[in-house]
Amino acid sequence: MEFMEEAASTPILVEESVASADLAGDVELLGQVQSRAAATSVPATRPPSARPWPALLAGITFAVDVVAVTLSYLLAKAVAHGVGWDSGKPIHINAPIFATVAIWPAVFAIFGLYDLRRPTATAEFQRLLNALLMSVLLVVLVTFVIQIDVSRGFVLWLLGCSLVTVVAGRLVTRRLTHTLNARAVTGQVTLIAGTNDEGRALARTLRRRPWMGYRVCGFVEVTPCGLDSIDGLPVLGSVADIAQISTVHGVGAVIIAGSVAGGATLLAIDAALAPEVAVRVSPGLANMGAARVVLEPIDGMALFSLRRHRFSRRQRFLKRGLDLVVGSLTLVVVAPLLLVVAVLIRATSPGPILFRQRRVGAQEEGFTMLKFRTMIVGADALRDRVAAGNEADGVLFKIRRDPRVTRVGRFLRRTSLDEVPQLVNVLRGEMSLVGPRPALPEETIRYSDLERGRLRVKPGVTGLWQVNGRHDLAFADYVRYDLFYVENWSLTMDLYILAKTVPALLGGRGSY
Repeated sequence: MEFMEEAASTPILVEESVASADLAGDVELLGQVQSRAAATSVPATRPPSARPWPALLAGITFAVDVVAVTLSYLLAKAVAHGVGWDSGKPIHINAPIFATVAIWPAVFAIFGLYDLRRPTATAEFQRLLNALLMSVLLVVLVTFVIQIDVSRGFVLWLLGCSLVTVVAGRLVTRRLTHTLNARAVTGQVTLIAGTNDEGRALARTLRRRPWMGYRVCGFVEVTPCGLDSIDGLPVLGSVADIAQISTVHGVGAVIIAGSVAGGATLLAIDAALAPEVAVRVSPGLANMGAARVVLEPIDGMALFSLRRHRFSRRQRFLKRGLDLVVGSLTLVVVAPLLLVVAVLIRATSPGPILFRQRRVGAQEEGFTMLKFRTMIVGADALRDRVAAGNEADGVLFKIRRDPRVTRVGRFLRRTSLDEVPQLVNVLRGEMSLVGPRPALPEETIRYSDLERGRLRVKPGVTGLWQVNGRHDLAFADYVRYDLFYVENWSLTMDLYILAKTVPALLGGRGSY
């Protein structure tokens, strides 16, 4: 399940769909971009960064689909012969039935399953399911028209077997695509239009997730920022020069931060770029999950319809039930391990086994959070001595090689075993299994009104921030993930995060 990775960690992207534009006040910019695009004589040819890889991957996907469908025919015939209507009859395969294999990739193409701009995993699965149903119906229709003898059992098993084989094939090709993207073999050179917080968040997310296929080369200014670089990426110029910049750098995709770009700016960018350059727009709706946003066309205009979210009493009951059941079972299972950890802490470092610290919970109520002690006694008093080594931004304080951490403490932090006693806080009702990072009182004093929104729910033992980079994240990303969770919570989201926590802990990335 990748749908949460791509929806929760990235601002919503809407492809080339901004049809409505208020040109008032932006006509001058529109003229500048168009005139400079004409002056640079941007050729309507494939950008330099484009490679044959996307078409090749589409071809590989096509071949895998054909193999998967053919295999489903063979499996369906074998299974139908063993059970159901065909049981006990002599097995035989009508060769003409395999001619209907050609129907499937044609239907897949109609449903956009060979579009080089691949959708999210969830969207692809929905399209695939619809395409499979349509393909089976067409197979039945064709066999009826040309009078090929097939049984009802074969048809039913064909649907089931194709669901397994084709989905498995799609997972293989998606993994192949992600691997090639991560190794920079494939992917598009990408330009971010907008240097505001939203533009920076887009750049950080795409750089942290190279498997998505966007290789960010820099920013272009929509409004002047006065900077030569942002977060290690160059500011390549103004949006008025985007045609020349995209040609020089071989840009294959432009992602626009919608919160800083007006309608005329979007149209100007679209007009200036070669047709082969993909244009994507983040609508600037902070903390809104893609499932909550529906694009509605109205008389040539595009409206975003927001599904309102309310944390109901039933949802709170379900969340609390999940906390109690999973928290209790986990404590019972790991009890022997906790005993070993307690002995190691006591044997290797003087001081208490548990570290107690005041934190701020839901509705800004304080509570005492429990952790295994990972630092020497009196570490708080030594904070000023190591403050110069702080590697975090915002109100956070993190040092990758903190000298106050004990040898056993480093292992506990790397594996997150130091967090396990917080399950007691969960059973007490002070925390939840999943939620925002529990904040320190001195941090919350410095919170803005926006950041204070993360205190509306119970803090969690794990959360979106932990499965998306942990301590490697910027403070703005911490806040963004937490606010996204608060605004879009569902039981499915909690289960997804819990499932993703295990590989995140085993990988150890961003833990120190």
